[in-house]
Amino acid sequence: MRRRALATTVVLSVLVGLLAAIGPAASASAGTSASGGSHLTVHDVFGLDTLVLQAFGFTAQLMSDGSADGWFQYRDVEDGTPVAAGGPVTCLTVTGTDAWIGGTITQSNDPTLVGLGAWWHVTDNGQGAGSSPDITTFLGVGSLDATAAFCADHPPYRFPFPIDGGDIRVRV
Repeated sequence: MRRRALATTVVLSVLVGLLAAIGPAASASAGTSASGGSHLTVHDVFGLDTLVLQAFGFTAQLMSDGSADGWFQYRDVEDGTPVAAGGPVTCLTVTGTDAWIGGTITQSNDPTLVGLGAWWHVTDNGQGAGSSPDITTFLGVGSLDATAAFCADHPPYRFPFPIDGGDIRVRV
């Protein structure tokens, strides 16, 4: 079990590292995009004592035909129970420094999540020591139609959280 957790941590670290390396290059050449990696810990939310967002890496790019391309990897621990999900990005809306992103869960440690939609909202508050922390939501999960509606409607934050570490970049 310990070896498996270490292997998962190493794989997620490599993915976040690759994202950091390719994210800025993809953003510069492609136009509208969002990418990043984040982690944070919160207490007494959503009926949980402790919710730890261990690793959340993603890259999303708006294509010339209006579709989105990219991927996401998400891992949290909810009162000691790990939840992992990942898959391709299917939608992206960017307004200013905010991005609404959605995808399809194609891999998860919970088989009931595979095939469902996932969505999240992020804010890029800049880089550097003087910048406020970037903001993220936890992963929302539901139907593929709800995921598409999330990007299309780009609602205001319901549960925004400043990240403890990582970096989010949103480019128009």
